[in-house]
Amino acid sequence: MTPKIVPSQGILGQLGANLIERFVLQMGFLWRALHIFDVGIDGEIEIRDPTTGEATGSFIKVQAKATGRAFQAETENSFEFTCDQRDLDYWLRGNAPVILIVCRPDADEAYWVSIREYFRELAALKTRKVIFDKGKNRFDVASAAALKDLAVSKTSGVYFSPLQKTDVLYSNLLQITSFAPHIYIAETEFRHPGAVWEEFKKRHIRVGGEWFLKDKRFFSFHDLESPPFDSICDVGTLERFGSDEWAESPDEDTKRDFVRLLNLALRERTRRQNLWYDKSQEYYYFGAPSDLGTRKITYQSLKLEVSREVFKKHGKKKDQKITAYCRHSAFWGDFLRLGENWFLQITPTYHFTRDGKNPDGYREQHVAGIKRLERNPAVIGHLLMWAAYLKRPTRDLFSPEEYPFLSFGDLERVELDVNLPDDIWYAAEEGQEAETLEAEENQPALFGL
Repeated sequence: MTPKIVPSQGILGQLGANLIERFVLQMGFLWRALHIFDVGIDGEIEIRDPTTGEATGSFIKVQAKATGRAFQAETENSFEFTCDQRDLDYWLRGNAPVILIVCRPDADEAYWVSIREYFRELAALKTRKVIFDKGKNRFDVASAAALKDLAVSKTSGVYFSPLQKTDVLYSNLLQITSFAPHIYIAETEFRHPGAVWEEFKKRHIRVGGEWFLKDKRFFSFHDLESPPFDSICDVGTLERFGSDEWAESPDEDTKRDFVRLLNLALRERTRRQNLWYDKSQEYYYFGAPSDLGTRKITYQSLKLEVSREVFKKHGKKKDQKITAYCRHSAFWGDFLRLGENWFLQITPTYHFTRDGKNPDGYREQHVAGIKRLERNPAVIGHLLMWAAYLKRPTRDLFSPEEYPFLSFGDLERVELDVNLPDDIWYAAEEGQEAETLEAEENQPALFGL
């Protein structure tokens, strides 16, 4: 059994707190240690009237630092301490007085400064460095009068501004973790893709569509030296290239051909995942169940495993039994290279049909209506659903092997040191659009985010 370990630093920190508490109690004041969260404040001193015993409700916040060694740049009369920038930002945001106490418990000595007073000078703020005078900054019973003057009156209302929040921006860039290792090129007598497909059909051959014809040559992720492609191409002219060469090529034509193969691979991968492709809109979408029943996809959102409707039939207002239109979740996909990496840029949208198959003539109006109602959390939910779905394995009864030519990772994200209010996303909206976005009834209850 592994024994529990109590680190020496933990013991030292408690000794420092005990030392500070002893001095505070000797002053006749009250000390409260804060053990819940370490946010740059370790405790607080409440000023108490030593004569009447009355607790005044005036507080000083305390950050304590203890050491068992020599202080930084220590001399007989002084030493230095460098503050953490985030601590400093936090201490200076509110109106509550904060003092920094640096102590050496084994020597029974402690020193203090008022943060707000010390960092009034810009030069000190830039260096984040406190220079302690061992004579003037001694923390002991004699500090009581200075602490009382520093404390904020209970009528002033002590507050700290909210802790600085971080935010994570989820991009719509889905990482590509792998693609076909090689690209094959060979000459062919065929001039049109339809003729190639017709030839495959005659031979009862089922094959993927990760290939195209250009300049009387066959370009493919498939090995053209193997059946059935060896009967379509002139194997004697076969060339094989590493896909990385094309992925990293500065030549625009080569890059376009590579992206074209990636798009064909995406078409095949999504087909295996039971998605449909609309040629007119150039997006992918969920097909309709045979009974037109609502279809949901379960996925991991930002916090919870949640589900989302990816197909739903909508009835007419006067008679819900009569189908007005069907809504299908959809996305546009574009391949981009950023730096050394390739991504699939996902733009969520919707496909609308009259009956699950035939396009609905009012698609644009339906899409505009949804965009007015969806706020940022809803868009993120739609994006996360697509990212999770495209990452799923492609194996099934008809394709027992995992799809070899394209696989995805996670959405690219950026962590910020600030929190962006949701209103920022809608600052550009005006008039009726802004009113629609702000309306209470249009705020989706997305508990999974």
